[in-house]
Amino acid sequence: MNLRRLAAGLSIVGAVLLVAAEFSTVFEVTVGSLEVVKRDATGGENHGYALLVVAVFGVVLTMLGLRGAGRAAGLGLIVLGLVALVVALAVDLPDTRGSGRLPESLAYEDARARAGAALGLEIAGGALLLAAGALLAVAVGARASVSPGTRAPA
Repeated sequence: MNLRRLAAGLSIVGAVLLVAAEFSTVFEVTVGSLEVVKRDATGGENHGYALLVVAVFGVVLTMLGLRGAGRAAGLGLIVLGLVALVVALAVDLPDTRGSGRLPESLAYEDARARAGAALGLEIAGGALLLAAGALLAVAVGARASVSPGTRAPA
């Protein structure tokens, strides 16, 4: 299998996961022993749909990588993967761990937040973009190191 195509497949799956995360629950705040949900938020609501933009640029860079701009597209995908991971870990993760600082804590002493499915989707999508970018950069480097007249490994 061609490394560029493998990288493209990983990138597209990563972008799809990021889009799904934007519309999935990233955290919910529950109260009481019955864990009544008082508030929840989707990924997009929590960070302004930033990962939707990352996903769109990821698809664009994937197409550019397939058309020949492999090294630049690979580096761009690495940066986008890092951005997605920073949003997931620095913006969304702290919101899934709250208890005493939640607005609901004023009315309920046992209010607590917990992570939803979006957090895992964000981390997986960012990691896949990062891996796809690294693979694309390696694929370009491997192709460049093959001497003229020989066939590049697939």
